[in-house]
Amino acid sequence: MPADLSNKRIIMVHGLASKPPPEVTHELWRRCLLENLRVSHRSLARELDAHPEVFESAYWANVVPHHVPDDAGYVRKLRERVEAVIDERRAIKNRFHVGPGEKVGSFFKDRGLDLVKLLAGALSVRDDVMNRFLRETELYAEDQYISDQIRAPLEHALRRAWDAGSTPVVIAHSMGSFVAYDVLWRFAHRKTDGFKRYNRKRVSIFATLGSPLGDSTVRELLFASQHERHSKRQFPANIDFWHNYACLGDVVAHHKNFADQFYAPMRALGLFPAGKPFRTIDYVDLHNPFVVVAHPGNRGRIRRNPHKSYGYLVQPRLGSWIADYLLDRLR
Repeated sequence: MPADLSNKRIIMVHGLASKPPPEVTHELWRRCLLENLRVSHRSLARELDAHPEVFESAYWANVVPHHVPDDAGYVRKLRERVEAVIDERRAIKNRFHVGPGEKVGSFFKDRGLDLVKLLAGALSVRDDVMNRFLRETELYAEDQYISDQIRAPLEHALRRAWDAGSTPVVIAHSMGSFVAYDVLWRFAHRKTDGFKRYNRKRVSIFATLGSPLGDSTVRELLFASQHERHSKRQFPANIDFWHNYACLGDVVAHHKNFADQFYAPMRALGLFPAGKPFRTIDYVDLHNPFVVVAHPGNRGRIRRNPHKSYGYLVQPRLGSWIADYLLDRLR
């Protein structure tokens, strides 16, 4: 039986603001998710091919001052890297995650990768990733006008989804995950125009990829930080399932403490619906196959970047949860 996609929306929120143009970012994110699904859910992926409206991007990079989209030459190379990521997803199927009792080193050796070299390569992109992350985080924290503009695309996308009768999925990468957290918190608690009528609306899945929310400094930037620790006002109250994904070597997602900081207190406060298991899951030590695009600044130092969104978007468990959402298997 065909899936009923009429009330389904998957809203995608990118991270660090050095990005291809909006239409290219949307195309590449959607392609990664579609090809992820196609490995195990071929008929569902074919249906999605005919329903591009299911996917929506909350693109915010162009509100950052001095933002310059990636040029055509870079985009061409980026597409090649994305196709390589998709090819690896097809080749190794579901073996992106270190299994129970499996040694991390052996897991990566099976993929022809040396763990020490893999992590050393990840560290070689650390300064670039972290410098941009810190710059944009500072901008978000200190410029209220800019932060309002960063949140606005996701706020508008959620209103459209809820007004259409959907309970959407939000997939947020890197800095986009704490932007999304702030947006969800505002919709759950704010009583002002544009928020109050949505206080009881929910998202089916909040998927955070390469997220810095485990970092206490980042949490201090959130609206929720103004409220008493572990009170209901400290957390969004509109999430059905929250799943977090962290790849091995990702310097932004190095704090893997979501269970203590979010899941346990939110469960204790009754903020997740009862009656279904796996409301909250941390997927850690994941394999991110993305290789950095060569350009004049890094020539001869090509390395993997385990923080890159495209390697997260092909994670098999992310694909299976999205399939469950689209096939109405979450309830």
